[in-house]
Amino acid sequence: MKILLVEDDKIIWENIKEYLEENNFLVKWEQDWESWYKESKRNKYDLFLFDVMLPFKSGFEIAKELRKEEIKTPIIFLTAKEDLESIETWFLAGWDDYITKPFKLKELLLRIRAILKRVNNIESINTIKIWDIELNLDLKQVKRNWKLIELTPKEFQILEYLMKNKNKVIPKKELLEYIWGINNDIWSDVVRSHIQTLRTKINTWFNYDPIKTIRWIWFKFEEK
Repeated sequence: MKILLVEDDKIIWENIKEYLEENNFLVKWEQDWESWYKESKRNKYDLFLFDVMLPFKSGFEIAKELRKEEIKTPIIFLTAKEDLESIETWFLAGWDDYITKPFKLKELLLRIRAILKRVNNIESINTIKIWDIELNLDLKQVKRNWKLIELTPKEFQILEYLMKNKNKVIPKKELLEYIWGINNDIWSDVVRSHIQTLRTKINTWFNYDPIKTIRWIWFKFEEK
């Protein structure tokens, strides 16, 4: 899953980014709210993680703007404040959780996982299983009917995204932006080639192909 992080303290953001990436998250970092706001519009994210006290604009104000635009992506604030009045105000602005500085990275990870499980209505964000295909996000393994399938990191990310959005038609551009962070159709052949090799790998020895291609510009993981 993909997280957009905004934090202007270099030591803090580097530690958070490294730790979350070690735990199977894709993390994009921005230093200021303006860069973050543009990025939040450009690409799709599963969760926003940002400091309350950013230069020129507070996390509280950003959260209000997001919710006014009906952007429902979950938000976790990093804050040094602990007074109940501030916390109540921020919750009313539309955030989902907060963690007080200084904090343990393990606690942050647990909060992120709890929110994502609730929002996505899943039992675990570490394993995805649909029909006879199972993804283990911790081990980066894919099995089909207990047969281990070797995928490249990008192939794994594509399959993960399609399975999380099962039965939904996904535009090629959305995959390009989410996985590669590129908003340019000139790279569209990259998506097509990865989809082709992915399908070959997961369908060898099996009759049913769950990945459907529609005119080579839309893709769908179809639950049998």
